[in-house]
Amino acid sequence: MKNENVGGLIYEIEVYDKNGKLIDRKKGKGNCILYNLMRILATIRNPSDYSDTFQFKDTSGNPISADQIVASGCSMLAPAGEDSYGIVVGTGTTNPSLDDYNLESKIPHGTGSGQLSYGDTTKYDYSESGSVVVDQGCQRSFDNNSGADITVNEIGLIATINIGGQNVNVLLMRDVISATTIPNGGRLTVKYYIRWNG
Repeated sequence: MKNENVGGLIYEIEVYDKNGKLIDRKKGKGNCILYNLMRILATIRNPSDYSDTFQFKDTSGNPISADQIVASGCSMLAPAGEDSYGIVVGTGTTNPSLDDYNLESKIPHGTGSGQLSYGDTTKYDYSESGSVVVDQGCQRSFDNNSGADITVNEIGLIATINIGGQNVNVLLMRDVISATTIPNGGRLTVKYYIRWNG
């Protein structure tokens, strides 16, 4: 229908050199909302009919039976230095699968070889004045203090989910992007959001 609202998953990537100059920018359509997210939504939608059909996997690949999701204990907004949830990046190049439960090769937080310093994951909200376009999602910056260039090939979004008082980390989205090099001393910024428009 012509006026039916539609939504889409979008990512934006920006790379800055050590002087803060923007040297690379890319934007693309997110291609892989995972089974994990669909099964969480199914559990929330109809908890009285919960069954093992709705099981999802944590980032270690363990199956999780979630019939008691506690919304107040869930978050995607990871603090600085926390690389177990929030927006995460990696070096893997294998195309996403709906069954993915973690990045193929996540880049850890730190300042050593092959590491990036993870900033905090914050809310990203945007709307155009006089328009029906609304963006809602997350953003995070990563500083490269490793001593060498680092190339990112994959991005993802992990939520920490509270299930009856216990938190588990669950990958909701994963995308493989064109190779993106962050120079030593530079910064990578990633936005991951859903765009709604009429």
